[in-house]
Amino acid sequence: MKRARPAASNGRTASAAGAAKPRRAPGPAARLAAVEAEVAALRERLAALETRLGPPDIAHRGRLTPPAAEPQPLDDAILDAVAALDRSLRYGGLVPIPELRAELQRRGIDASAGGVTEALERLERGWKIDLSVAQSPAQIADRAAGIERPGRGLLYYVARR
Repeated sequence: MKRARPAASNGRTASAAGAAKPRRAPGPAARLAAVEAEVAALRERLAALETRLGPPDIAHRGRLTPPAAEPQPLDDAILDAVAALDRSLRYGGLVPIPELRAELQRRGIDASAGGVTEALERLERGWKIDLSVAQSPAQIADRAAGIERPGRGLLYYVARR
């Protein structure tokens, strides 16, 4: 003999299911009051942050990068050397970083390899140059003269913008 399965239940009795009314969305006045309360809470948090950290620097608002401080002499020397190498050796816009380092030494620029690397990265962040990766880094004879960056590869060429 088969037993009858009990009817699926959602936890409500028949009288409770019939008595429940659907919830209505809050009206425009209630939504406006909720938004105004959120804005007031955000203003309080901003005031507390400004008290702790100081007022925001309005001069940088809307910019992706802060303005460059003083032009660096090494930065200018790098830009000049890149332009001269590209013009004289016809690199087609992509100057190898080892050639750039050698040219800076020939010009008597006293900068360490780390200083030149920092200047190149600063110029790239300032949108003055592009640093390009070597397409076949295994075939590069002097990898140490490039700039190895995990996730990006061996930066081996400089192109002016």
